[in-house]
Amino acid sequence: MDFAKADGAARTLVQEHLHTAVDRAKHPLATINDIAMRLGLLVHVPASDPPAEIELDELGAGIERILVVVEPNASATLVERPAAPMHRVVECVLGEGARVDHVRLQPPSESVEYHLVAARLGTASRYRLAQYSQGAALRRNDLHVAVAGRGAEVEVHCGYRLAAGTHLDTQVGVEHEATDGVSRQTARGVVGERARAVLNGRIHVAPGAQRTDAALTTKSLLLAPTAQMNAKPELTIYADDVRCAHGATVGELDADALFYLRSRGVTEGAARELLIGGFLAEAVAGAASDDARALLGIAR
Repeated sequence: MDFAKADGAARTLVQEHLHTAVDRAKHPLATINDIAMRLGLLVHVPASDPPAEIELDELGAGIERILVVVEPNASATLVERPAAPMHRVVECVLGEGARVDHVRLQPPSESVEYHLVAARLGTASRYRLAQYSQGAALRRNDLHVAVAGRGAEVEVHCGYRLAAGTHLDTQVGVEHEATDGVSRQTARGVVGERARAVLNGRIHVAPGAQRTDAALTTKSLLLAPTAQMNAKPELTIYADDVRCAHGATVGELDADALFYLRSRGVTEGAARELLIGGFLAEAVAGAASDDARALLGIAR
């Protein structure tokens, strides 16, 4: 439902949940979205059987706000298909025991874009975000998840492939606020000639968030000497009973693997695509996987 048409129960949902997942002090561009928003969309998911399936295509507003409210024990799959918003904020609020699979598909663009996905997880809920991106003239993706309920689980998967001269900046933050939370962040990216990628991944464990289990890995391939990748995994831990890990690697295509494929009659171009596809496939799983493979140029 459009915010402008919401009344009664829908208006109450907007008033209760808007800004509960978005921290505007940490994400000031979300305030710009509030001011300049041309479309506000409420997606309300009550508990039902089977799980809800929601697809968002081109909305045409340019500056958009999407509020997703998932009731306790409800389940949903949310897919954002290729579109061209300049400024989109998606806010997901999960009730106790809720389950959400969220897929974002970002095609190449020549514009300047800002996107924020913020989620707040209730007790024993599970949120899985998979974002597949190509580059733009300037594209910034902020991903922020608050593990606010005990035993909540989050997975964040990022796969990206940047063509020559494009840009992608991804900032991922997972805030563990409650006990027994689990989080996994996985990123795989390929950066082309004169392209620039940034990936900062942060895990924050608050005081009292005991028995947190969190991990972050990011791996990147540079296809040319002029490609740039800036990766920074980060841990801030204020609890003493946790299990946390992080790692980052940046490299180029394996010359020995290329030679092996060439020696078996595979052309150089096809050999490179096979290796790139196998590398990126590690980040592709779950809903809309065929669309993700097509977006990233991965052959079946």
